Amino acid sequence: MDVIRYIHAADLHLDTPFQGLSREAAQGNHLARLLREATFTALERLFRFCETEKPDFLVLAGDIYNQENHSVKAQLKLRDGCERLKSLGIRVFLAHGNHDPLASRLAAVQWPDNVTIFGPEPSRHVLKKNGAPLAVIHGISHAKAREGRNLGRLFERDPAHDCFQLGVLHCTVDGEAKADRYAPCSLEDLKSTGLDAWALGHVHERKTLCESPFIAYSGNAQGLHVNEAGLRGCLLVTVAPRGDAFACEASFLRLGPVQWERFELDLENVEHLDEVERRLTQLLEQAGEATEPGCEAILARVTLKGRTRLDTVLRDAANQEDLAERLAHLNSGSPGIWLKDLRVETAPLGDRAEYLQREDLLGEALRLSERMRQSNEALREVSDPALNPLFGHSRLRKVLNRPDDAQMQVLLHEAERLCMDLLEAR
Repeated sequence: MDVIRYIHAADLHLDTPFQGLSREAAQGNHLARLLREATFTALERLFRFCETEKPDFLVLAGDIYNQENHSVKAQLKLRDGCERLKSLGIRVFLAHGNHDPLASRLAAVQWPDNVTIFGPEPSRHVLKKNGAPLAVIHGISHAKAREGRNLGRLFERDPAHDCFQLGVLHCTVDGEAKADRYAPCSLEDLKSTGLDAWALGHVHERKTLCESPFIAYSGNAQGLHVNEAGLRGCLLVTVAPRGDAFACEASFLRLGPVQWERFELDLENVEHLDEVERRLTQLLEQAGEATEPGCEAILARVTLKGRTRLDTVLRDAANQEDLAERLAHLNSGSPGIWLKDLRVETAPLGDRAEYLQREDLLGEALRLSERMRQSNEALREVSDPALNPLFGHSRLRKVLNRPDDAQMQVLLHEAERLCMDLLEAR
């Protein structure tokens, strides 16, 4: 049997606006242009990889564009790229997901005949090479935006063909931390179908769930916000026979031109703002130097840590804006580097153990905080009377979620810092 090569991409979210950027940061400049075209740049790179690598077929596992936008540009760009692949004899198999369900497609777009769009029920398509079956591609699309069925259980191996068989599905596999759990299934559901591999979409992090059968998420092609940090792209999968089964080996291909990053900067005992600026500059410059080819921009969130006399100064929003402005010269580098925001998690300079021993208001406040830190029950005894009027309000409780224990500990830490800042004698 010939070796099979296919490219697996998903979650391109074409023409989707970036999230979590201020209007000032994302309009009227080079960054705005980069962001506006980032998902399309990723798409263009995908088609170029296909033209260079010449895989047997391309798989797009859902959420190629957003139903919310109904972007004509996105759907026509995709159609144009598929036309390019047609001239090379490369088939394209496309499944729709929760953001681009079948109902959101433009009926006026005419797809070239090398494109197979899966319908609302499982279907299988035999891919031939030199007249002989090379692979069977199984797939299904989301018919609606909130697909609640277990679509994985609907698949089954085609007994008529003794060749490589791949499933294409946009879904949430059990154990994946995904808030919008559409088309939920288990790993065992996928394994029990008898298929040799699965190309999955929906989870934006690249990961391999199983080696045999080969089950993988390619991740999204371009990160859309700061919680989608690092390299983003697609998988080039090579399939070779191994005994009675098939062995799959995947290599990563970078697509996204804009890279989100999150950093921590230690400011322990730092006393001067010029040292803060120096360390920030060095951190971001090193991040730029460490990037791989293909990165055109870095958007960074930097969290400041450590005990410092500058704690109060750094928490002032105006001072943070001034620091960001001082770093604007990094925008013009290659790659350009933008400071998305500063998260200040520093603490006032001082020995907390000594504060806990003090017989004054600050000492008493910190001792109470320590009891609440050690016991969620003690924390609720203090917090519930204060929060109940808010979260028990007849209207507000419908739109507000009460903080969980972890969130309450974060709020307690911030309250403790404020006590140290406001009650300590200057």
